[in-house]
Amino acid sequence: GLPQIAEWPDRLAVEGAARDVATLYATARMAAIQRGTRVRIEFGPDSLRAVFEGARDSVFMVRPGPAHRGVAFRASRRIIRVGSGGYGWGAANTTVVLTRGARRTSLIISRLGRLRWRH
Repeated sequence: GLPQIAEWPDRLAVEGAARDVATLYATARMAAIQRGTRVRIEFGPDSLRAVFEGARDSVFMVRPGPAHRGVAFRASRRIIRVGSGGYGWGAANTTVVLTRGARRTSLIISRLGRLRWRH
């Protein structure tokens, strides 16, 4: 019983960081569809950003990155784009890996814009 209890802080931190990334992605994707414009999503350990792209870029969402939860971050691509139809541009199988202690979660974004979690 004790080892499982000791893993809870790591589990909660990794799941919270994964939710942060997934929420930013889903919100940015819906914003691209609703506004009919391309959105650039920037993943980083210290911040997560979503930017409407156009003649003048417009940052519309910034969130703390996984580091604020003490979670290590690795991404196969740091920047992806979502088109006005919700499809990913340069996003094919983008993988975001979040780790803390023995806990690890991966988020995979397909070129079709789908997001899958792998624990």
